[in-house]
Amino acid sequence: MTVKIAMIGLGHNGLAFCEEYAKNHKSQLVAVCDLDQNRVKYASEKYQVAGYTDYSVLDHPGLDAVSIHTGDSAHKEPFLLSLKKGKHVFVEKPMANTVEDVLEMTETASRHPDLVSQVGQVLRFVNQYTVIKRLVDSGFFGEIAYMEADYIHDLRYQYYMEEWKVTDEIPMVGGGCHPLDLLRWYGGEVTEVSAISNHITYKQMHEETSIVATYKFKSGAIGKVTCLYGSPGPCPDMYNLKIYGTKASLVQRKICIDAIGDMWIDLPGGLFVPSHPYAPEVDHFLDCIVNGTKCIVPAWDGGMSAIATLLAAESAKDGMKKIIPDISR
Repeated sequence: MTVKIAMIGLGHNGLAFCEEYAKNHKSQLVAVCDLDQNRVKYASEKYQVAGYTDYSVLDHPGLDAVSIHTGDSAHKEPFLLSLKKGKHVFVEKPMANTVEDVLEMTETASRHPDLVSQVGQVLRFVNQYTVIKRLVDSGFFGEIAYMEADYIHDLRYQYYMEEWKVTDEIPMVGGGCHPLDLLRWYGGEVTEVSAISNHITYKQMHEETSIVATYKFKSGAIGKVTCLYGSPGPCPDMYNLKIYGTKASLVQRKICIDAIGDMWIDLPGGLFVPSHPYAPEVDHFLDCIVNGTKCIVPAWDGGMSAIATLLAAESAKDGMKKIIPDISR
């Protein structure tokens, strides 16, 4: 089976995914869609596919699946319509920009178990983080007590890209969902969050750009996620990932094992992949459709990461601890 794909949203992320679908032998990019006619013209000509400026793209002949890469706040409508039309759906992270939208999307996805609904939490497909996941699942760390990870990124260049990245993006959600999703993947579900924030950097953005959120996990572990947009400097290595357990600890690229004493050991350099390539998550999405592989980031799972970060942003605004609903299935 070759999966016939339509792309909705042709910003830089959508175009990057067009390239991946065009290259993958399991898929055929057959249509592109965006409100911007110039973007549609560019992509349809480059990939020699049909171009659309509205949701009639969902009626493209033989269409199997849709990949959604609109602005964060515009994910819900194409997601729901795609499922209604019987299409498999990949939706870029964060799943949505409100808790209400996430709940509606995950509930709808649960009513279509025959369709793949994957959320683009890309770090789950990056080699170093999958290796750490295997270590966690093997019991290598013992009982995890504390974890932290950060999203610190000088994104001021986005001011000159797509307008929604300044007017609509919530940094703790759009960026913070990356490290929070890793912590959930390793430590299980989060149950409550408290956060503080400021807007000292990147003041053109409409939302707070610096936030520190502390999470409590169902397991009893605690965790911390910092999100900061617009301060000069490169992104921290490994998202500043740290895991502290009863048998071993990890600080970025180093581990300490209780059984051999108080020393840090470097992880093998060959484990590490720079950045976060999209090809592995695209291939997984297609494999779920073609071969029935179990989805690594189903709708409810990506939805939990979105809700946990949305509630962190709310907590920072009103100063109140937030209880995180469990929508796991």
